[in-house]
Amino acid sequence: MHLRLLALLLFVQITILSQKDSKFGVPYSYCNWTNTSLNKGYVPTENDTCLFVVSTRNYNDTLKEFVDYDYDSTGTLKYFAVYFNHNQWIVVPYNSLTELLSTKKEFKNLVVFTEGLGKTFTSGVDRATQLMRLYNVDEIFFDWPTEKPYLKPGKNIKITCIEAPEIAKPFAAFIEDFQNYKAEHSEKFKTTTLLNHSMGNLLLMYDLQNDYLKNIHSNLFNNVIVNAACVNQKNHKLWLDKLSFSNIIYLTINDKDRNLRGARILFKARQLGESPQPEFCKNVNYVDFSEVLSIEHNYFLMQTVLIQKPYLKQFYANIFENKIPELHYPKTLIKKK
Repeated sequence: MHLRLLALLLFVQITILSQKDSKFGVPYSYCNWTNTSLNKGYVPTENDTCLFVVSTRNYNDTLKEFVDYDYDSTGTLKYFAVYFNHNQWIVVPYNSLTELLSTKKEFKNLVVFTEGLGKTFTSGVDRATQLMRLYNVDEIFFDWPTEKPYLKPGKNIKITCIEAPEIAKPFAAFIEDFQNYKAEHSEKFKTTTLLNHSMGNLLLMYDLQNDYLKNIHSNLFNNVIVNAACVNQKNHKLWLDKLSFSNIIYLTINDKDRNLRGARILFKARQLGESPQPEFCKNVNYVDFSEVLSIEHNYFLMQTVLIQKPYLKQFYANIFENKIPELHYPKTLIKKK
């Protein structure tokens, strides 16, 4: 029982990393409801950067906080262009994915990004914009509610796990819509990468287990990254082998990952991003960062880590550019500058 409590406290650390949402007063993030506004008539400036967001939350355009902390149980997706410049975020709603993506004439290298536990709308957008700024990519952020500040942390984890199988359905619908758009506008795209982080891999797992993605073509994504996956590693080959919409799949590992070690105690199961066990997938590149990382979980976005260990940033940058990354990371790399 003591270990389970300790694990829960470790999970709390995930939920307090980068959030600030009005009256609930959870900790600061650059993107928050103070500097985020809905503006249907906004005309972007040449200095704006645009993030595309596909959200599963309840939406009410009459409110300052126009999306809430809860899943829209109808499964209806909402579409937003988020224009950001320094610390101001202006959000423009659209009626469909086609309408949203049609606002852009062509894409740089594109990342389709799904986050894990502890994300409100604003803290998720904050992290998504960090990814864009760090790697100079375009991005579609799939937003699902994994932090309800009015609940205790333990309840948040439970609700996230309960809702994930249901939210996997609109996630699959989004992927299929994206496929249809890309097929009709292939000239607009360069490299496309699917990146699911931490508990965001629950959506991918349930989709593959239930064959929700069986109609997705083999060339939809150039690369897939199963990043620091907070899902049970047991029998992962059974569902991951079904991932057929990319020829190149990377699964990142850190066996000292503090969050995944906490999850192992909490869920009484080894986590895929911490300690995958046989049988392994022949079509997956298992990339083990354990020798060059400490207890980090969000290592792909942690600027201090990426500055100290530039080969980690280069790993993701190469994938986003459709280049073959280094796959082996021995301890000797730590000494390199």
